[in-house]
Amino acid sequence: MTTRLGRARRALSGSALLLATAIVLTACSVDGGPTNDPGAASGVGDGIDTRPSTPFEPSDEAGEKPPRTGGLAAAMNVVNVEVFAATSRSMGIAAEEAGLDFTETVADGDPARNVDQLNSLLNNEVGAAFVWDVDVAAQRPVVRELMDAGAAVFTLSSGPSTMPMVANQEQIGERIAQAVSEYVESELDGEANVVIFNLDSLPNIKPRFDAIRTVLGELPGVDVVSDVLWDTSDPDSGFTSMSTILQANPDVDIVVGPDPVVLSALAAVEASGIDPNTMAFFGSDGEPQALELIAEGGPYKATYAFNFAIVGYAAGVWGADWIEGRTIPSLTIIEAVQLDSADAIEQYNADVADPATAFKERLSTYLQPLGGISYETRTEYWDEDNPQ
Repeated sequence: MTTRLGRARRALSGSALLLATAIVLTACSVDGGPTNDPGAASGVGDGIDTRPSTPFEPSDEAGEKPPRTGGLAAAMNVVNVEVFAATSRSMGIAAEEAGLDFTETVADGDPARNVDQLNSLLNNEVGAAFVWDVDVAAQRPVVRELMDAGAAVFTLSSGPSTMPMVANQEQIGERIAQAVSEYVESELDGEANVVIFNLDSLPNIKPRFDAIRTVLGELPGVDVVSDVLWDTSDPDSGFTSMSTILQANPDVDIVVGPDPVVLSALAAVEASGIDPNTMAFFGSDGEPQALELIAEGGPYKATYAFNFAIVGYAAGVWGADWIEGRTIPSLTIIEAVQLDSADAIEQYNADVADPATAFKERLSTYLQPLGGISYETRTEYWDEDNPQ
């Protein structure tokens, strides 16, 4: 018989997925700061300093087309983690649907190789490219060259790019804290001892946890008995930390944090002999094992996940539109989705498996496209390194 403890411990193998997501999103937060921009290429200038805020309005109307005929590309860091693989795979699907060539490059963490690959995309007339962070400072000059040549560049970094794709970490934290607050009020008569596992070592993820602290700090009956930095380099750190916490505070009611460390904490609770059903666990980032536990019902109440399959598919659709001279968003917010029931998880998994349908029918669930930019207006990209 497979125990919940055994499943939770095995789920720690998913830490690579969560950490990859966290590392990706350290550079894609609207809370991020400047990154020493070395100067803009002459063709696209310095961009604009006004952050797009109006909803994107799609249109079939086309203007001047860019002089680029090499199709779409995804410049990947690695592909053996599903976050990266799903993005590239889905962008390739959109390229095929549009009748465009699709190129995938893989740097495997090597900045020099990544720059060489980006230069190859530049020389091969690629019309739109999704560029993952490898070394942002090293990438920036060739990204500028791609933009200057007329290509659309989509990034999860702080810029420059035609369309940054970013996450609002503070908003994610507020949503998690609100779910915790509602649980405390409805199930615990307004009183709870809470443990937080944070990622404060990642500056652009920290606002997520600051928001959680702020919301919970406003609840008079809630006591944060431990606020622990998750040691992502140690797969057992969550188990060890939670075991120590329970020795001092055996009456913990709620655990909050990224899914892998929360799953590890759940395993520690079970190992301690405490019935985990007397507690509630709230995670983030959509670890598959967490989804299974939430769908079963029980102490794991919710997680908040990004859908990178639809991120890649949207980049492919908008890249194809750019090549045709149509207007695309100039900023896209990546939304974290609350997954707190079997039905919600079933829909999420279906949308990951079929991003084309999700894009057509449920885009606003996962992405918030804002502003507008085309090849004709390519100098009007928003550079978040500029003052807002």
